[in-house]
Amino acid sequence: MFGSKQDKRTRLFSISDLVRKAKNGISRADLARELDVSRATLTKDMSIVEKETGALFWEDDDGRLHWFE
Repeated sequence: MFGSKQDKRTRLFSISDLVRKAKNGISRADLARELDVSRATLTKDMSIVEKETGALFWEDDDGRLHWFE
């Protein structure tokens, strides 16, 4: 694994925080930019967050992510 586990853990928490705080949702591209990762990494990380928290992300018609519990 590249990078530190602590960095990844922090990033995983950041994903849920950023999506929850985005009043009108956030695009995958903006979220990846904010976290300084590729969209592929973001997609993998989002599945980990969903699996570990039991919450889901949903995407609106404009491609913006929202948090669903």
